[in-house]
Amino acid sequence: MINFKARKAVVDAVQYFEAFRLGEDVAQRAQHLLSAYTGTAYAAMVVKETGDGWSPVGEENFFTVVRKDENFSVIVICDGDGYAKAMSNPIPHRAAESIAAKMEKDGLKKYSGKLVLPL
Repeated sequence: MINFKARKAVVDAVQYFEAFRLGEDVAQRAQHLLSAYTGTAYAAMVVKETGDGWSPVGEENFFTVVRKDENFSVIVICDGDGYAKAMSNPIPHRAAESIAAKMEKDGLKKYSGKLVLPL
């Protein structure tokens, strides 16, 4: 007799690792894109949980500026669902706004929805 719970756990694990592998590539491309503007950037999230299990973060690139404290902001590249794919180091607010303006001028769209950060 087949243990369906065990089989589902195996299928879920395979789905997660496949989504992780694909999402790693997507996040790495976002990291390279952001580092072209900020000098240094870090990959953030690579998978997102969906109603059907796991999927890689989306291919589309949006940006937003997140105010970290009174002096610094972080620039984030996210997918259309708001999952952060890449993040900059904290940078002064004025520099962040200047970089954001350049990104928008270059054709990247600003994200205005709810952001999902890797916390």
